[in-house]
Order: sequence, then structure tokens, then C-alpha cells
Amino acid sequence: MVFCTYCGQSFTRDEHLERHILTHTNVKPFKCFTCHMSFARRDLLQRHYTVHGRDSNQEPLPASNGMIPKSAGRTPIACSNCAKTKTKCDKKFPCSRCASRNLRCTLRPTRRTSKNVNVLKVVGDGQSSGNNSDNGSNEPSSGSNKSSPQPQAQAQPESQTPSQKTSPIINKSRAEGPTPQYFEQSPPNVRQNLPNGVISPLPTPTSQTGFLQTTPLSGYEDFTRTNQDGSDNGSSPQFMMDWAQMQLPMGYEGMARPDMMLGPEMGLDPNAMPLGAQGEPMVGMLPDFSHSMASLQTPIETPKFERHFSDLDLGNSTPIFQPPSRHLSHTSTHSSHSVPAPAGDNGGELSAIVAAQDGWSVFRCTPTVSSAACPRTARPNLERLEQSLRNHETWSKWSPTWDESEFSSGEQLAVMQLQESTRDKLLAITQAFLHKALDIHQDNGNSLTPGSASPSRSLSSNFVLLPPARVLEYFLRSYANSFERYYSMTSRGLLDANELMYFYNEKASSLLILMMIAQGAMAIPSIEGRWLAGGLTEACRISLFDLIEKNIIMSGDPIVLHSALLFTALAAWSGDKWQMDIAMGQRGMYFAMLRHSGVLEPRQQAPSQIDRSNTDALWNDWIQHESRSRLIYSWVMVDQDLSLFHDTAPLFSVTEFGAPMPDADRLWHAKTASEWTSIFEQVHEFSGGFSSIGSGARPLSLRDLFRHFLDDEIVAQGIELTPLHLRLLLHPLQSLVCQYCQLLSCFSDTVASRQRARAVTAASTRVRLEEVQSLLQRWYDLADRYSKANPTCPMMQANLAMFHLISLNAITNFAEIEKLARREGVDGSYPQLVWLHRRCISDVEEAIFHCGQVLRLIRAMPRGVRPPWWAAAVYRAALLLWTDSLTHNDAVSNQPSGLFPVPGPSFAVDALPPDHPLVVRYLTKREGVPTLTKRDGSQMAIDNVFGVLSHCVEVINEGVSTRFADGIRGKLEKLARG
Repeated sequence: MVFCTYCGQSFTRDEHLERHILTHTNVKPFKCFTCHMSFARRDLLQRHYTVHGRDSNQEPLPASNGMIPKSAGRTPIACSNCAKTKTKCDKKFPCSRCASRNLRCTLRPTRRTSKNVNVLKVVGDGQSSGNNSDNGSNEPSSGSNKSSPQPQAQAQPESQTPSQKTSPIINKSRAEGPTPQYFEQSPPNVRQNLPNGVISPLPTPTSQTGFLQTTPLSGYEDFTRTNQDGSDNGSSPQFMMDWAQMQLPMGYEGMARPDMMLGPEMGLDPNAMPLGAQGEPMVGMLPDFSHSMASLQTPIETPKFERHFSDLDLGNSTPIFQPPSRHLSHTSTHSSHSVPAPAGDNGGELSAIVAAQDGWSVFRCTPTVSSAACPRTARPNLERLEQSLRNHETWSKWSPTWDESEFSSGEQLAVMQLQESTRDKLLAITQAFLHKALDIHQDNGNSLTPGSASPSRSLSSNFVLLPPARVLEYFLRSYANSFERYYSMTSRGLLDANELMYFYNEKASSLLILMMIAQGAMAIPSIEGRWLAGGLTEACRISLFDLIEKNIIMSGDPIVLHSALLFTALAAWSGDKWQMDIAMGQRGMYFAMLRHSGVLEPRQQAPSQIDRSNTDALWNDWIQHESRSRLIYSWVMVDQDLSLFHDTAPLFSVTEFGAPMPDADRLWHAKTASEWTSIFEQVHEFSGGFSSIGSGARPLSLRDLFRHFLDDEIVAQGIELTPLHLRLLLHPLQSLVCQYCQLLSCFSDTVASRQRARAVTAASTRVRLEEVQSLLQRWYDLADRYSKANPTCPMMQANLAMFHLISLNAITNFAEIEKLARREGVDGSYPQLVWLHRRCISDVEEAIFHCGQVLRLIRAMPRGVRPPWWAAAVYRAALLLWTDSLTHNDAVSNQPSGLFPVPGPSFAVDALPPDHPLVVRYLTKREGVPTLTKRDGSQMAIDNVFGVLSHCVEVINEGVSTRFADGIRGKLEKLARG
């Protein structure tokens, strides 16, 4: 038994559920080639073809010859009398049974209609013409012989075309009398007024256009029936469309006139409708909407936005609630359709997220708040996502602030245009994810039954729309430009969401695409992007865990592991206290899944059975193995990032990594097999002129590479290193630094403790730590060779920033620095500050040098391509410089034995490279006065507490505004205010 996630209706077969879901999602994949009407099911389209006198193969239908006309692909059905008595009918008209009993033989529609659907009737000469069929054709009134009505086709001249034979009554009624009434009075259970937010279908044109003659209200009952299943409980897909913006089929552009559009605030008065061409009334062809119908949905499918990235309307938005330097915007056009910010929110930002910033379990430089006192943010995130997705008109006009110069280093990935079918399928699955998450996060933790509505949403529709395709493509482009630069897992240089949806597990692929969209939305300075990222992260977290729990085999699926990676990285830097905590808590589970899947261990490759001349097969086989390697080591980098900024040991050990490391990026991004072949020959060049294609040549594993690094054999053996290899080499070095620093913090400072004989002492531990520092310097020498050849490579800039942060951990105690910032156990006396200064920073000059280099590297990166942790790096540098500035007291700064260097030439420590003579002199001879560089180029001394923190706040303001960056900025501002 399977259940619908929208209304809870049960089905015994999956195909029946798939057919039913189309009634909620408005997906109509079957389109008529003649009139371009769309249908949710193939049989409805086949039946519609009979209106045009053709079958599903576009062949003319044969004459009826006295038989009841067949629906395309269906068997004729019995008349109403025979069906009622359940007797055999000979399918003639009139049938023999009705003729022998002098009964009126009535044609029966091919499908039963719902009780809530009004019966279509045409009044001619004051009498009813009979029942309507689902395809809109009507039985004529014969007048003199009511008991033996003749088929409509026999009453027309033979010269008329089949399409002309379907509408003689409508033309006759126009010529002979007033406008006919089409509907009977509605039944009592139908609502008398249209609900708010319902828009009318496209206005019916006059008969002069020829449209009515070819489609006499065809498919109208299908259109009204689409809403029957969920109309009672408020789950019908009601949503707004801007019909003036719709792309109509060729030849129908003039049908949607602006003066005939109905907005949500307009009442629907059929008598007030404007007249058509030459004064012909337009309402005569429409039903009496004010008395007959329940909720409506659009009769056409979601419009397509076929635009390229070069045509995106960008760069016109205005910041709303942040200063101009924060680059945060709503939409480029602030109209009445924009999503309003609820009262109590900080310019549209969720107040719960801002209030929970003091409860972060990391970056705690201000007085902390217990988790129990922090407001929950999961449900507000989901409700804000639902609110944002309902306002489709805002998304259709949405255009974020983005400077194309931020793509100055070049885009590594091209993003394939989303197909409409991909977006529709993604919409249906997103709907299920969102409803599951909303049901889980009900008030008081009570989960509702499937299909039940939230109390806050009981009077509104449960249907939401994804942003237009061009907006989704922009988010994917932002993802490719920011996240994929550091965790490259998309091959061939092309991000194709259509391929993911149609060649892999639908739910897993949908999770991956939605996480990509959320990751891209987080990197865009827009309040709508924040709402989208926060809500999708929470919804996908629940569905990801549910997918793994229901099918444990999926825990080793590459798509699922990729989705889990994106969730962990996105939630950890989201700025939402609860998502950050969940990311740190669940990363251990995902790491265990990675271990248990067996991908960390090396695989013994059997002799390849692929013909070496078949380059396409060799290329595809290489991509399969390379994808596995990149997934493994992307998790390694995420482990390194989180452990570094949370001051914990990495969860992975270097001895676990026996799988080959990723190959060169230019091989990974090769677009064709021939391009891959030529690059492979260059990267893996064999001596003696032998070809390396098909040889199975792969890079070393991280375990083997670190062994060569310890033996100092990398340069001697000519091992080529990529920026990714250098980044991975930092992982074991960071583990060693963390291990020895934790050990040093365990030793006692008392004299009696130092005099005892111990096997392990603080001095011996410091010696080992100095050995690790020498290994860090060896790593820097290797990285310097590459960075000089590629000075603007964002990956190398991020690697160097990571190197300086690890080096800072070797000479500082950051946990003690944050305690000092929170004033824990501090009386404020200067002697105590001096003692704490020495306890927190063991080498002041080197610490100031590393802080300056971190700021220099972060500011040198383009705003749009910075790693997700860039604001955290500025935070750590700011607190270290702040700690040093606390001891700059005028009363003691002139003493030769002070903590400060001998005066010398001043230099900008955050603007000069490490090999500059002034920097080298400062590190070796301890001479010089380091300063910081402001935005205008002027220098600022680092002996002022408020000035140092204010400068670091300005550095954060220069970057892209995100929830995480805003939270870091708020903490530094509170610390600066004291």
C-alpha cells in the first residue's frame, strides 16, 4: 500500500499513485499538436484528439456508420439505459434494446464525472439538448422527434470538415438568439464565491479566430476535475500566475490581453467582462464562475524560461537591511508583490537565528547562552521557505546583486539549462520533502498524519512552486563558481541536473540537486537566497536521514554520500545554531558510512578488458574511478575544515587513506575523449615513447604521499603535486599539531610538577611540536613553488590561508583566548593580562605575521569565490591581534624589557608577501612595527583594541553577506563595544 504525500489517499500500485500525484503537481506532459492544450494523462489526450477528428496517430477518424463514436484507443461503451440495467448493448445509435422498448437512447460519456462537476447544457428553442461528454461535444435537440435524436454528424452537410461538424449549435445560437446559458445551477455543496488568489483561465476568443471551432470547450471538465481529489481539505494546488508574462503557443499571443487579466484582489463579475472584437460578448462562452466552481488551477503548464547565463538580469538590486558595504538585497524590483518581512525580523532575517547566535558552540568570544535558552529555528526556516516559494511572481522578477568581475578567475563548470520536465519532477519531490519536514516540526513535537495540514496553513494551499528555471540555473552557477572550486566532484566540465534526474535514483538525485541549489543560494547576498538555503537545508536533512534509514544500502551510494557532504558543509557554515550543531553531530555518522562502504581501501584493479583503442570506454572507466577518489578526499577536506575551526582532532587518520588521490583537474574537466587522451599523455608521461593510455596509471594515495613527504623525497623523485594534493598533505600535519598542543595543555605549571621525573615532559613535547613546525615549513616550500607559477589560483590561496591558521595553532592557545574575550576569571588588572598574554601566545612576532598573511590572502580572493570558512579565518586573526593589543600600555611600552619589538620601520603586515625584506627582518631580528592596511590604503597601528576589531569588521564587510559572516561580524562588534 502506498500513500499520497499531499492528501493521504492510498493506492495499491505505484503507477496509480504516480498518476494521482499529477493532479496535485499540475504537471501535464502530454500536449496536443493541434491546439497545444496539455493533459496530465495520455488517455485524456487521446480522447481529446477525437475533437479534432483525428486519432492519437494524427490520422483522420473513419465515419461512424451508425456506431457510437470511439474514443481514440478505447472500446465503444454501452448507452446509459443498458449500462444502468447492466445488459449487453450493441453499441448502435439508437441501440436495438432502446428501440424495441421505445426508450430514449442516451450517449454516455467515456468516463464518469465527479458529483461536484456541473453538467454542461446548451439551451436551444427553450429546451435542453442533453448531456455533455467529457470532450465538450453536445447532443443536438431534434425538436419533433425527441425520442430518437440523430447523431450530430448526420445533421451537417457532407462538405463540412470534421472540425466544423463539432460546433453547429454554438454558431446557430449566436445567429438566432441571445447568448446561451451553458451551466445549470450549481449544487448546494459548491462554494458560492471564488477563494482569494484564484485566477481565471485564459479568456476564450471569439469565433472569428477559429479557435472555438476547433476546440469547443475541449478538456474543460478535465480542467475542473483536476482539483477534485484534494479540494475538500484545502490541499488543492492553488497558485498565482502572471498571465501577461506567459509564453503562449505561436499564433495565440494576442489571446491574453492585459485588460482581461484577473488579479487576486479583483472580484469576478461575468457581467462586467469587457467586450470582444466588434462588440461580441466574451462571457457567453464561459460558465458562470461565481456560482459553479470550486478552486481552479491553471490550464496550461508551467512556462519555460529559455535563457542563457549571459542574458541573466543581474546587478540591479539594492541593499535593504544591511549597510551598503554588505551587498545584501531583496529583489531588483521592490513592488507590492515582494514577500513581506514579518514583524520582529531584522530586515527580513529570522529573529530566532539572530537570537541563537550567542548559543553557538564555536566562535565564542562573547558571553554564551545555553542551548535550552536558544529559540528553535527549524520550523521558522521551513515556513519561510514555504512562504517564499508561494510568491512565484517575486521569483519571476528576482535578480540578485552579482558582479561579473568576481568570476575573474574563470568559471570551471558550465551549467546546462534546466529542462521543464526536470523542474516539474524536482518540484513534485520537493513538495514531498517540504511536507514531511513540516509535519515533523509541528508544535509541541506532535506529528500529524500524512496529508493533514498545519494549523497555520489550514486555510491556504499546500502547493508551492520552485523558482523559475533561470533562477535555479543562477543558483547552480553560483554553486559551481564557489563550492566546486574547492570540492570538485562534477566531471566533464558540465553540471547537468537533467542527467542526474533521469539516470539515477530520483529521490537521491533530487536531494543532491536541491543541496546544490541551497549551497549556491547561500553564497548570494540576498534575503530570498537565505530563506531558500535555510529551508532547503532543513527539509533535505530530514529526507536524507529518512532515505538512509529506510534503505541501508543507500548509505554506500555515491549520490547519497555526495548529498551528505553538501549538507554537512552547508549546515556547518550556515550561521544557524541548530544546523551547525547537527552538522557537527552527524558528520561522525556520515564518516562511519564512508568507512563501512569500503571506498577508503585500495582496490586491486583486475586487468582491464577494455580495448586500448576504444578511448571513449577508457575515458568513462577513468571517470568512474576518479569520481570515487574525489568523493573520498572531499570528505577529508571537510573533516579538516571543521576540526580546525572547532579546535578538535580530525576524525580521519592518514593511515586510512589507501585509495588513489584525485588526478589533475584538467583531466577531470576534459570535455571529450580525445581531449582527455592528449592531456593524459602529458600528465602521465612514460619514458621510451610508450603510451600511458589504458595503463591504469593513477596518483599515489595520501598515505604513500605523506610517507614520501616525511622522507623528503617528493622533489628528488619528481613527484608532481596539484593544489588539491598540497591541501590534503595539510590534513596529517594538522592532526599532529592538534595532538601535541592538547598534550601541552595537560601539563601543570607548578614548580613541583616540573621537578618530578617524568617519561613525557612539556619540554620533550615542545620539541616534537617544533619538529611538526619544521614539516610545515617544508610544506610551505613546496607550495611556494606552485603559487609563484599560479599566483591567482583560489585553491592555492585557500591552501596558504589554511597553512597560516595551522601554524597559528602551534604557537597559540585559542581556547584560552576566547575565555579571555568572555572575561572568564579575569579581573582586568594589567599583570594578569600580561600573564594571560604569555599563556595564550607563545611567539608574538610569528603570530602577528601569520594573522597578517591570513588577512592578506582572504582580501586577495574575489568575493564570489572565497571558501565557505573565510569569515572564520578573519575571526581567528582578529582575536589574536586583539589579544596582543590588550597589553599595549603606555606606561610600560617604553621599557626595553617590554613585550614589544624594538622600534624600527613600520610595514603593512597584511599587504606584504612573506619574502619581503621588511617581513623577513621582523621575523628574524624582531625589528619593525607591523601595521594593518585600511580600505583607502592608509596604515593603522595594531596597538588599539577598538581599532583592530573595527578593521576586521570592515574586512568582513568587504565580502559577501551571509548568515555566517553576519554572525561573525556581530560577535566582533559586541567584543569591540566591550
